[in-house]
Amino acid sequence: MGNLDVKVPPDILNDDSPDDGVAPENGSVKLSCKATGIPEPTVMWRREDGNNIILRFDGGREKQAVKTYDGETLLLNSIQRSDMGAYLCIASNGIPPPVSKRFMVQVNFEPLIKVPNQLVAAPLASNVDIGCDVEASPRAINIWYRDSESRLASLQLETAISKCQILQQS
Repeated sequence: MGNLDVKVPPDILNDDSPDDGVAPENGSVKLSCKATGIPEPTVMWRREDGNNIILRFDGGREKQAVKTYDGETLLLNSIQRSDMGAYLCIASNGIPPPVSKRFMVQVNFEPLIKVPNQLVAAPLASNVDIGCDVEASPRAINIWYRDSESRLASLQLETAISKCQILQQS
């Protein structure tokens, strides 16, 4: 008579849940990660960049910052642009190797325009750089206007070089 103890390393199930979460700023993202194995694995979440996971409660009025979160489902409420990035679901049960799955979180937000120099002066018939920084997700399309009426194309700017830089958070 004998006793056989079978151990199976963890595996993450490939279900129909998406590998990413997209939400508008102040919206919610729900990430799910189910794992199998013997003994039953535990599932832990962490950010790939090492930053804290921010858990928000009560409409975003209360929050808790944690390095890791335990559980198959990670719910990010009142999500902010600082929450964007890669999240890792890690399953382990003491039988090597632990396994992980990567989820990308994207936060859509309206453009934020920063103008470093609001007043630019130059001698007549010289070139001028006019710049602005635009932060938006998804990426913004920038159009320059003169006097709030006439749309400017690059070829129409004879005495000025227009430059508008897009900043995108990762």
